[in-house]
Amino acid sequence: MDEVKEIADIAKQLFLQDGYHVPMIFVKGTMGKVFFPLAHFGETADRRELDMLNAGTTLACKRNVGNLELIVFVCEAWMGTNINVLPSQDPNKTEVLQVNSLKVRTNTEAMQLFQIKRDPKGNVNGLRDLPLPENGTIEGRLLPAFLKGYQIVSPVHN
Repeated sequence: MDEVKEIADIAKQLFLQDGYHVPMIFVKGTMGKVFFPLAHFGETADRRELDMLNAGTTLACKRNVGNLELIVFVCEAWMGTNINVLPSQDPNKTEVLQVNSLKVRTNTEAMQLFQIKRDPKGNVNGLRDLPLPENGTIEGRLLPAFLKGYQIVSPVHN
């Protein structure tokens, strides 16, 4: 089974069971796999990018993963409909569970989104796949920041 799909399936199960999902990073390297929640995940895009950079450096200092192969980030997010407004401020925003992945060797990012369905009391009652446009590309800032932080401490030697 595809590792990203397996992580997404587990994340969906946990979300449906608990009603929330803390920001979490899953990493596969040449020496092993680890996963951990982000202790800090900022309120702004710049702060979140810095938090990911710091998480990468922290993991690299542990020296238990080896050269990175795959990074997966799972979190709850808002998806907006208007590029001129922050998603959290968009009155037509959609609440999603987001699964972002970066295959390090090919520098290829991918994303899966699942719309969160809630009842009138705010309780989670389902997730629905949200397909992404087929001709689009994913180029986020968070996973490259994590990778950069990791490589500052543990550069790749070929």
